[in-house]
Amino acid sequence: MCNDVRRGTAIVALRLRWAWCKRQVGRHIACTALCVAAVAGGPIALAVAGVTPEVSRIVFAADGAEQSVQLYNLNAYPVLVQAWIDGGDILSVPQSSSAPVVALPPIFRMAPHDQTSLRLINAGEPLPTDRESLLWLNLYEIPSTPKDWVHDRQTVTVTMRTQIKLFVRPAGLADPGVSRLRKLVLSLATARRGLVLTIDNPTPYYATIGAVQVTLGDTAKQAVPDMIAPFSRTTVAFDAWYASPGAAARVTFTLIGDDGNPDADTRTVRVGACPGGVACDSGRASDAVQVLSPPIRTQRERQPTDSCTSAQID
Repeated sequence: MCNDVRRGTAIVALRLRWAWCKRQVGRHIACTALCVAAVAGGPIALAVAGVTPEVSRIVFAADGAEQSVQLYNLNAYPVLVQAWIDGGDILSVPQSSSAPVVALPPIFRMAPHDQTSLRLINAGEPLPTDRESLLWLNLYEIPSTPKDWVHDRQTVTVTMRTQIKLFVRPAGLADPGVSRLRKLVLSLATARRGLVLTIDNPTPYYATIGAVQVTLGDTAKQAVPDMIAPFSRTTVAFDAWYASPGAAARVTFTLIGDDGNPDADTRTVRVGACPGGVACDSGRASDAVQVLSPPIRTQRERQPTDSCTSAQID
């Protein structure tokens, strides 16, 4: 029996790892599809988010003066890169940024398959000392245009803007490791619209949940919740899925660590009644994260001469 339980947990963990993996490569697939779709309109300077950092998230020490991150140009062509840090607004521009961390150099060129170091400078602005602060590193890459395309009015240049999480961690907070995973509190309740899973984060760290799978009897459903801020919570709504109070559900979820890799955990959670006056019973879309919500937020801006695809890496 114990071996069967361990084997089942391992299989679910692998599935959740696969779901997390797809989130990492989804931005490349989206950009490739955009480039292919635009072929009918004329020549295209391809861009598939070839400028990639060495890490999927950055942990910046609040008491440090600076640190660096390595960038790699995986493209077979040169690109011009603009780098800046902001609060994560996908529509923001470098001129409007007032982030307490500055990226240098702000504009640079990368040759094909080139590697460079980007400096992150602490501007010394005051930030909370009892919890992490979240910023986003923006990498806006513009591909080179072949000379014979310069005077072609049908040319479409596709650019890519990638956003990477940058956590500013106060001096008193060390890497929590797997302890952060164990401190998350899970509860499951029946609301009017269906089951609602609530995940409480009582820690001073941001919690990025890679995927969640809830199993009741022979039925299993997966979801991708939003990132949970320190001392906050998020809810996941499973519409039209009900269970009697007291029913035991198996919840398997992954938490992305500082190294970008997911750690998995499985718990038994009993279904309870939704307390009155809380978000899980309000039925408003803004109160719950819908199941299978897109893990990567993308936005395409089409202009007469160029096109831009944006993506945030979870």
